Amino acid sequence: MHIAKNQAYLGLNWKASEGLRAGLDMRYVDQVYVNDENSDVAPSYAVVGMSVGYTWLLDDWQVNSYARVNNLFDRDYVGSVIVNDRNGRYFEPADGRNFSAGLSMTKQF
Repeated sequence: MHIAKNQAYLGLNWKASEGLRAGLDMRYVDQVYVNDENSDVAPSYAVVGMSVGYTWLLDDWQVNSYARVNNLFDRDYVGSVIVNDRNGRYFEPADGRNFSAGLSMTKQF
């Protein structure tokens, strides 16, 4: 089998109807065998992410902003595998710590 047998996700979020919101999440992925003989394996890993945002209510508009950090502790892990690669290069690294931010606006009719 070339998929993780076990995976888990845990997220904790705090949110008010208006104002600040925050979240923390953890993702676990079990080991993955990379060839048909099951002689090599990408090890299991767990990564943590964190987000913060703010919501403004302005008449019939809602404005949401957020910022997020993925792989908070900059952990090295295998992000994907090339199953049965003839050259034995099965492993592709995942991104290190990375950031994203966004803004959305919604109008109520």
